[in-house]
Amino acid sequence: MANRYILQLTQLASAYRAAEARVVGAFFAVPRQKKEHLRWLKAQGFKEYSAIKPILDALTQLYPSIDNGIDRHEYTELTDKLADETKHARLVMDLVQEISGKKITPRDLTWLPQDRKLAKVRAAYSKSYAGLLHGSEKVTSREIRRKDETLERAAITLTEGGGGALYQVCSRLKKRGMDAKIAGVFEEILRDEMEHKDSGARLLASLIEDDTSFRRAAQIVCEISGQRLRMRNEQFGFPLSEAEMKSLDKRARQSVTGL
Repeated sequence: MANRYILQLTQLASAYRAAEARVVGAFFAVPRQKKEHLRWLKAQGFKEYSAIKPILDALTQLYPSIDNGIDRHEYTELTDKLADETKHARLVMDLVQEISGKKITPRDLTWLPQDRKLAKVRAAYSKSYAGLLHGSEKVTSREIRRKDETLERAAITLTEGGGGALYQVCSRLKKRGMDAKIAGVFEEILRDEMEHKDSGARLLASLIEDDTSFRRAAQIVCEISGQRLRMRNEQFGFPLSEAEMKSLDKRARQSVTGL
């Protein structure tokens, strides 16, 4: 029974990944000017950069407790995430600088309204994870040590990065001109992300025991992923209409029966 639940949850996440890819693909379906690319890249740069400090703070707070309340394997995973986010922020910011021809700093990056809303949606289920992903909450060791939101954190992890939808679309762009530069950066990010693409499902496998826990996880996946769609649509200058967005969200939800 548990395996059936996990299959349904991964199917749900995959449906939302396809929906997110549809949003990004709609943007790239027509030729774009440099300023349009800079807009979404600055927003993406913020998403990568904003995770660095909270992860660094968390590592500092948790360091004295390695194997004394904090498992060393979990600590290692957090250090790996810090390395990835730092690298990805550098790659995107370097790309922005190359395309714009101007030196940029983190202050030039953009936190858009729908991404702010996404942070709030995540925080409703886990303040610590919202803080680590957005820098929107102060991450404390007490919050990180909480044991009463394990399922919520696993469900959030299943939605993280939209399953790599943005990276996949960008990595497949035509290898010429500005598209080639974008493809090169996001192909490298995609390789990093694919190393832990199944971590959310693995975590949920030991937590989903019945219909109640399944529905709780599915609710989180739907709510966060639905907001991710709106975040991406805003990031790329609203290539899809509100009606199209509602249709995408509805189809993704209906990919799993009973939701």
